[in-house]
Amino acid sequence: MGCRVRLCQLRQGDKFKLNDSQTWWTADQFVELKDPKLGLLRLHLWRNFHFQQSAKIKMDLIQVQRLNEDAVNQFKPLWLAWVGMDMPELSEFWRLYLRRFTVDHWYRFALASLHWTLPKLSTPEQCESWSDLLPLMTWQLGKARDIVRPARRRRVSRRRRRAFPKGG
Repeated sequence: MGCRVRLCQLRQGDKFKLNDSQTWWTADQFVELKDPKLGLLRLHLWRNFHFQQSAKIKMDLIQVQRLNEDAVNQFKPLWLAWVGMDMPELSEFWRLYLRRFTVDHWYRFALASLHWTLPKLSTPEQCESWSDLLPLMTWQLGKARDIVRPARRRRVSRRRRRAFPKGG
């Protein structure tokens, strides 16, 4: 399924389709840099865009390309949007994006293992306090990781589970 996002640039009004390079015009900013882990990266920045349906919300478009040694695109380009006041320098922006994966994994861990949404709290203040505590608990768990012996939970076989049903 193709990308059906239609973007317009505020100053020109022309359509800009992410999956059609014929609709792109010269980027407002261009950076090429070498990362020790990811290799050669090429970043393009186009400023002052908006979605066709929401003309009041401005954004900047960033395309990140990962290239091989011959400067040939290895992967599909990554498209990012910046909505906000001050965008960091383009040469630093992509590093901030890489941090996102750590945050995403933390949210998954907090939901699944720390039962973030399990408590039935009655006020927004209680929910906010609980959400403030979760990063602190995670930090404490991370700090204690090296000094605590891993405790494995004993697995109960399915046959034994059926022999002792819940509530019985």
